[in-house]
Amino acid sequence: MQKCIALFLTQKPPININMESHVPYYLKHQYNLYDRTPKTGITNICNIPEKTLTIDNQGNCLLCVCDGWLPISVGHIMNFNSLEEIWQTDLAKRIQKDVADKKYTWCSVDYCGIKNMNKVMPHYYISINIDESCNLQCPTCRSSFMNFTNGKIYENKLAWANHIIKLIEDFQKTATIAISGNGDPFASLIYRPLLMSIKPRDEHRYRVMTNGLLLKKLLTKTSIYNNIDEYSISIDAGDAETYEKVRLRGKWDNLLENLNFLKEKLKDKNKFVNLNFCLHKENLSSLLNFVKLVEKYEWIGTIHPMENWGTINNFNQENILRSDHHLFGEAVKKLKIASNSKRILLQGILKELIN
Repeated sequence: MQKCIALFLTQKPPININMESHVPYYLKHQYNLYDRTPKTGITNICNIPEKTLTIDNQGNCLLCVCDGWLPISVGHIMNFNSLEEIWQTDLAKRIQKDVADKKYTWCSVDYCGIKNMNKVMPHYYISINIDESCNLQCPTCRSSFMNFTNGKIYENKLAWANHIIKLIEDFQKTATIAISGNGDPFASLIYRPLLMSIKPRDEHRYRVMTNGLLLKKLLTKTSIYNNIDEYSISIDAGDAETYEKVRLRGKWDNLLENLNFLKEKLKDKNKFVNLNFCLHKENLSSLLNFVKLVEKYEWIGTIHPMENWGTINNFNQENILRSDHHLFGEAVKKLKIASNSKRILLQGILKELIN
């Protein structure tokens, strides 16, 4: 095994590959935001491109837990007959060697956390993000309501979903499978086959990312229910007024009903529940209420910095983590208070701001 690893790391990367030409069009904005040249001084290690697959909303295959952090496609999911093939393409090998050499040329190192810690995946992680369909219209995520229920786009994505089901059912290695990073899996008719029809393997555990509003209605009807180990629920608020302002189309009472349902269903079960809070100008006043909510449910709460996905015209006004923003001081003060809770995790640059 050690000889195989050594041989892999000493292989020369393929030449004459224009990496930027493999950036999906919708990720050009993200690609151009950050430095995409070899980095120096980063000593931490990362094996994510060898163990991770993200399938985006265009069917592209990317080798990071977040498509915007390493926005290079190594191929389209419909062109692969097995998941193993994806990590063996020339593009994949070039990215893997660059990261193994700690250059992190195409990585968004200021956001992914590699500057602060090693990023080592103990097993495979497959993130399925093929559909943006959602029952909410959150301004930090999208500028318009999206829900595909018919037509060519719907048919294409449904074909991807059915192909992915086969690839996952044939994948015999230990893996965490995440559904979904950009829409709500319970609101999407495209994710419905993945949730309802897939035959989960014993080697596969599931991580469900959702806004939580349809858990009571659909969760226990899914075929993967007993294989779900983690629930990641985005709420971005700790009170009704803020929630219904930043989670458009959502109702606070409905959210609490579903959270209470989940709390009861998971009683005495060893499952992980994380509530997410993306920090920006409109919800800063609700941050400490969010902390109280997390402590009430005895779950974990993760506070994330706002990222520029190109969906917000006035990003600099909303991003209160800029040192010249008039709310920056208040944000840092509240983050320090929030960090005192043992149930609160700070993501990315937020850790640096409170030190």
